Amino acid sequence: CRPDLLRPGTRVVNQWLLGRALTGELGLDPGIHALMVYNANPVIVCPDQDRLVAGLAREDLFTVVSEQFLTDTAQYADIVLPAATQLEQLDVMFSWGHLYIGLNRPSIPPVGEAVSNTELFRRLAAAMGFDDEVFRRTDEQMIADAYDWSAPALAGITPQTLADTGWARLNVPDADHYAPHAEGGFPTPSGKQEFLSAAAAGGNFVLPLFRQGSTEFQPGGEVDPLPHYIPPRRSSPAYPLSLISPKSHAFLNSSYGNLGAQQRVQGEPTALVHPDDAQARGIAEGTLIRVFNERGEFVVRAVISDEVAAGVVLASMGGWRAQAKGLATVNAVNPVEFADLGNAPTFSDTRVEVAPA
Repeated sequence: CRPDLLRPGTRVVNQWLLGRALTGELGLDPGIHALMVYNANPVIVCPDQDRLVAGLAREDLFTVVSEQFLTDTAQYADIVLPAATQLEQLDVMFSWGHLYIGLNRPSIPPVGEAVSNTELFRRLAAAMGFDDEVFRRTDEQMIADAYDWSAPALAGITPQTLADTGWARLNVPDADHYAPHAEGGFPTPSGKQEFLSAAAAGGNFVLPLFRQGSTEFQPGGEVDPLPHYIPPRRSSPAYPLSLISPKSHAFLNSSYGNLGAQQRVQGEPTALVHPDDAQARGIAEGTLIRVFNERGEFVVRAVISDEVAAGVVLASMGGWRAQAKGLATVNAVNPVEFADLGNAPTFSDTRVEVAPA
């Protein structure tokens, strides 16, 4: 992450608005005529799916996708570059929800012409004349730069010891004695856990840096310093139901959505509908239904269940468009509006109607 190398004035388009950007509805000047996609499958994970597909289908858009499989997005690529899997590359994983860092050693050399992301961007940088040292680092050098090895939690752990063992537990006490915030120490102006956010009270609220490399493109602005209930956005009476679209159980976002074993676990795409809502619309268990609004629609099989509240429909996200009925998934109806923090998405503030297909 070297945001200091970013040329001032470089445009940044939030992926949530990619469909509108590609169809010219953001008024970008010049418009987008080249797109490179890696580590992403926007046709499935972005909202406004119909508009996004229309943008990708433009004849004057040159699209390159680095992928391991021919995803719904890669179907629209002019060039597909073969991406290495985790079995074929060196990588390091920080502790996310646990207390270990892990070294990912390659089990096999890259198959065919596949390359890792780091090698791909080293080659691109060289071809495009970017000669800063950061673009020439080896994977081993990047691992050495990835951590603050002088941090107390990493005492005794070095890139070499990690290479020797493959993993290391952070140097923190065991679960019975580890209380990192027993005396405060929170990353807040007061150092305390704040229910009334002092940072938000000052206006121009920007979330702390985590992994995005820069806070420059957060909107700032006013955020209520005291969390409270925000009512759903107003919608047309034609769409009286609330749709929520959690992650699928068997897929990781859209990863594995093309694999038979995971598809068997996940099962056929469905939508959970409360019995009262189903009866009012003449929907029977197991029948195909349309879930639709002003943005689009998708077709799934109905599951009548009181596990969802009346007025709520649940359809999971992650299944591929290529396997969906009508070539549409739940993100055909999800909104492009942002939440109040950090331009985050609003998956679960979607109004729809359902009807027999």
